[in-house]
Amino acid sequence: MSHLTHIKTTIKNSVVLDQVLQAMISDELDGILTGAYLEYNNAIQDPFGNSKIAEFVIRRKQNFQGGYDFGFKVTETGEYEFLTRDGSKYDAKEFMQKLLPWYARENTLYSLQSQGFDIESQIEENGQVKIIAGKWA
Repeated sequence: MSHLTHIKTTIKNSVVLDQVLQAMISDELDGILTGAYLEYNNAIQDPFGNSKIAEFVIRRKQNFQGGYDFGFKVTETGEYEFLTRDGSKYDAKEFMQKLLPWYARENTLYSLQSQGFDIESQIEENGQVKIIAGKWA
């Protein structure tokens, strides 16, 4: 029996997910990702040694509070599900609360830029993201 928590997401773009995960690791996320690093197509394990292969695995520094790894595995629908050990639910919740809006912003920018739009983006003090896209005809 696996003790990995599987959380469905609407994340589909692996290029953007990779960029965001690397940026989040560099940022360290208020200590959640301090000392973490990213691996690709590797195993994430539960406390009993059972494992699943995930396309993205964030190896986190182990500490007295856990520090268990996070992973993202692509599903049959092409969306990524988030994997984490049951013991790291607080960090996992904080991580996902930061990841999802960050991914949404970067995925929007990626999509607009790939369609030839010029982009201006800023994050307001209240956290609201403003994106202005223009295209010359």
